[in-house]
Amino acid sequence: MEDDGTNSAGCDTPRPAVELHHVYKSYGHRRNKLHVLQDLNMSVQTGIIYGLLGPSGCGKTTLLHCIVGSLKVDRGAVMTLGARPGQPGHKVPGCRVGYMPQELALYQSFTIAETLFYFGRIHKMKSDRIKSRLTFLREFLRLPPEGRLVMECSGGEQRRTSFAIALLQEPELLILDEPTVGVDPLLRQSIWEHMLEISQSRKTTIIITTHYVEEARQANMVGLMRDGRLLAESPPEDLLRVHNLQSLEDVFLRLCEHDQRRGEDDITGPTPHSQETQAVEQVNRYQDDDLVDLLTSGASPQESEEQHYKPHFSGSLAACCSNWCPSPQNIAAIAIKNLVILSRRLGFLIFEFLLPSIQIILFCLCIGREPYDLNVAVVNNETCQQPFSASCVYLSYINNHTIVQKDFGVRMNDAVMSVRQGTNWGVIGIGKNFTEDLIARMTTKKPDNATLVGSEIHLFLDMTNQQVALTVQKETTAAFETFLEAEISKLGMNPRLAEIPVKLEMPIYGERHPSFTNFMAPGIILSITFFMATGLTAMSFVLERKQGLLGRSFVAGVTAVEVMLGQLCSQFLVLMVQVSLLLVFILAVFQVPFHGPLALVVLLTLMQGLTGMALGLLISSLCDTEMSAIQCALGSVYPNMLLSGIIWPIESMPLWLRYIGYSLPMTYAAEALRSVLARGWGLSFMPVWRGFLMTLGWGGLLLVLSGIMLKVRVHA
Repeated sequence: MEDDGTNSAGCDTPRPAVELHHVYKSYGHRRNKLHVLQDLNMSVQTGIIYGLLGPSGCGKTTLLHCIVGSLKVDRGAVMTLGARPGQPGHKVPGCRVGYMPQELALYQSFTIAETLFYFGRIHKMKSDRIKSRLTFLREFLRLPPEGRLVMECSGGEQRRTSFAIALLQEPELLILDEPTVGVDPLLRQSIWEHMLEISQSRKTTIIITTHYVEEARQANMVGLMRDGRLLAESPPEDLLRVHNLQSLEDVFLRLCEHDQRRGEDDITGPTPHSQETQAVEQVNRYQDDDLVDLLTSGASPQESEEQHYKPHFSGSLAACCSNWCPSPQNIAAIAIKNLVILSRRLGFLIFEFLLPSIQIILFCLCIGREPYDLNVAVVNNETCQQPFSASCVYLSYINNHTIVQKDFGVRMNDAVMSVRQGTNWGVIGIGKNFTEDLIARMTTKKPDNATLVGSEIHLFLDMTNQQVALTVQKETTAAFETFLEAEISKLGMNPRLAEIPVKLEMPIYGERHPSFTNFMAPGIILSITFFMATGLTAMSFVLERKQGLLGRSFVAGVTAVEVMLGQLCSQFLVLMVQVSLLLVFILAVFQVPFHGPLALVVLLTLMQGLTGMALGLLISSLCDTEMSAIQCALGSVYPNMLLSGIIWPIESMPLWLRYIGYSLPMTYAAEALRSVLARGWGLSFMPVWRGFLMTLGWGGLLLVLSGIMLKVRVHA
């Protein structure tokens, strides 16, 4: 049950809406530690306007984050609306609190209406209720037409839209960080009148920080903050009366001077209490009274703090479950938000759809094909004018599409120089007695070395390009076998005598003449899908966190799991289109051999895409800037491709490196897809189900890590 709003002692005094007791908060570690809140005590009664004043950097924004639960304190107790923020079923963060951050924190691609509907869905508001509130807030805050994009609004209009989000669900607690900056004076006064009205009629508690010190005189209570501590907390008129000053700004200046002197006294020794010191102590006596009550109760300060600030809220089992279980409505709201943003960038969305297909087209056109039009110098010392010239006949059998013969006559030095200068890929050298020596080699029982050398065809190749050199070597060798078969046939002999006595039979799997394209295709399909999906989500949280959008959504009640699932749902639709186009091109257009179940191909590819999304979410949750996220995403591409056996067989790696490769998410998945495509295997074969299992394991692990890191980073 929720707190009844009274103290545990049973008295009728209402419990404060916000209580902070001995709160500490710092950033950084050890030497670089920055103390933002130091032993801060604060109490905000229900149904009042509390003005929080202080210079920039004094900790006001951090304090507000602690109150709404988006930051965890290092030490001390924070009670918001009767319970600690984040307690199951408490709805803080959630619909009970309205929050306007100092930054705009608006989705620039949204219209005014879409912005309010997004947060309305998160607050579980019905459409009719959202529409009625939208109408009221448009008139009250003089918002632009509801169909106007936020990016097209002026700075003041955007700030008023941000204020409208905080007011949307009519929360019990309203947290406003500089709401009136850049607002017209008349509208500013109207805003204050509205805040006074809702604080009195609906008992809404309002905590407001303002750049205009004097406007805080309209608040019921003000807190003057400096260096992470409250110097005073009292009604503004009491502060003016006690200090006998005319403006809050003068009061604040005097309190700062007193605080400065007190800090110096801590170093040089105490000074006699002045009248000014007594005035400060009089204003802050409520804090001293609380401490006296605690210290005289017979318990230790720590025990007293725990007893005094023990939560009076106990969530039911259903509330606990709802707090931990993702909300389908929140997930849908986030997914719709992402799809709307994507639809605003239609050209970029189409490019995202087509990019994997463009990559697979380039792969099929550029990888695995035989090189052709290769210039090769020919030095034939044997004349072709004799009745039978074996060298000339042999040269005629060379595939002219692959090798372009450049005749250098008998100028061997010039031919070699052309290779050194990069004009030709190699030299084919033939001796002047090649025909005679070849016949002697085949007919003489014991030919001498000179005969053997003279009957050889000499290749001088540029081996800097292995594929080109191997192609030249293969074509010249194949041409000689064809030439030899033809000449043996003319002699009435079996042409098979010219074949090497190692016969390649029909392969058990694959083709007799395999293509390197077919070997790489499974890995390329998965790698393109994986890393495109990583790119889809690698920037998901970076920009939203940087612009305050992620924090605002968390304060509205969205959890880290819901944010991730919403991202996955929206980006999965993009992924399905990408995978569909990619598979159509590689299987139907380029006709990569395909013998297994299509369902397994589609399923494994989509699972790899989801795993890539999970990696992108992890990168996004870890990185603070777009540049670092891009570098992490790009930096993971080549190591994964090289170690996964996609470009070259993993069996060629050093043994210790193989184990690293086998542990990566794409290694077994690529082997599984290759087995499905080329071998026609199904899930009954271990390499196939192992690939699915590895993909599932990596996807789950990355999602869990993403959720943990996102939650840690948000509440850090």
